[in-house]
Amino acid sequence: MVWIGITLLRSSITIDGTVGVSTPSLWLAFRQGAVTCLLNPKAYLFVLAVYPQFLLPGYGPIWPQALAIGVMTVLMQFMIYGGLAVAAGPSREFLTSRPGMTRLIGRAAGGLFIAIAIMTTLR
Repeated sequence: MVWIGITLLRSSITIDGTVGVSTPSLWLAFRQGAVTCLLNPKAYLFVLAVYPQFLLPGYGPIWPQALAIGVMTVLMQFMIYGGLAVAAGPSREFLTSRPGMTRLIGRAAGGLFIAIAIMTTLR
């Protein structure tokens, strides 16, 4: 982690403008994201490892509890990832119009990597 941090601190990563770059349609981007998400085995392993702890026979049938947890998960992910998707466009414009900002973010991430590595080592 320290090496990655030092590399980020020394780098001068910039994002050039996106003029003339074609972007996929919203439907294509959604489809690709959905397929990628559905093919992610970590999500299924997480559900199998964590959700059964919250399904308690003492509170009635299991299937309504599982359905409620599933609906809550879908709604929360829709709000979180939907918010990220809505913020991505303006963020992209902001970063591509200010190359110095991308360098600053890269260096801040490098410093964070080094700090986390040091804190982990000291624990």
